[in-house]
Amino acid sequence: MDKFEQLSDDYLATFTTAEGKRVYDDLKAAYYHRSSFDNDPYKTAFHEGQRSVIIRLINLMTKKEQL
Repeated sequence: MDKFEQLSDDYLATFTTAEGKRVYDDLKAAYYHRSSFDNDPYKTAFHEGQRSVIIRLINLMTKKEQL
């Protein structure tokens, strides 16, 4: 198992428990399904940084499920 597969397994183990699913769903609702745009470019950058974390989480979990 390579490092990517191990990390993907770790994310799945963390976020597929009942507690982890609730946290995952909360993060997704709070940061993924909203616009990052704000009239203030610094706020836009901050919001996009938050969103990029949940996107990484989704990508790691999805890629493992596809393997």
